[in-house]
Amino acid sequence: MTFITVIYGDNEQRMFNPHCTSLILLECIRKHCCRNDGNDGTLDLTDAVGNMKHLPDHLNSYANMYLEGRTKYWLVKVEKGITDEDPTRYTLLTNNSEKYYPDLSHKLQELSRPPSPSGRQSWATVRKKLPKTIKGSKRTHAKKR
Repeated sequence: MTFITVIYGDNEQRMFNPHCTSLILLECIRKHCCRNDGNDGTLDLTDAVGNMKHLPDHLNSYANMYLEGRTKYWLVKVEKGITDEDPTRYTLLTNNSEKYYPDLSHKLQELSRPPSPSGRQSWATVRKKLPKTIKGSKRTHAKKR
């Protein structure tokens, strides 16, 4: 049987058995790793390079399907945006995360950025940057040889 290690708080570590449903694992992590400030949000885990495990999306599945044994994971608070256009915010639940885990903190900040505009708007932006050659009333983007 392999365990996972969860890092939280003041660089504290605690081992958990992932051979249970994600719901049970997350509730055990909340009970043992969160103080009063972490009880109101959704919890998830991330690996050392910032890959979110999305355990709340798979609450009835066994957590060991998404987690690798003998691996360290960091505790993250996930706050979904109010609307679909608002970004989901990921907060590392360790103290001084910028100091001790700067790369991981930076990756979670990137994930917390607002979603990109719809494909139609972004294509319009790209189209403006393309070189234009006007032939009659038609726009062509490639020069003929």
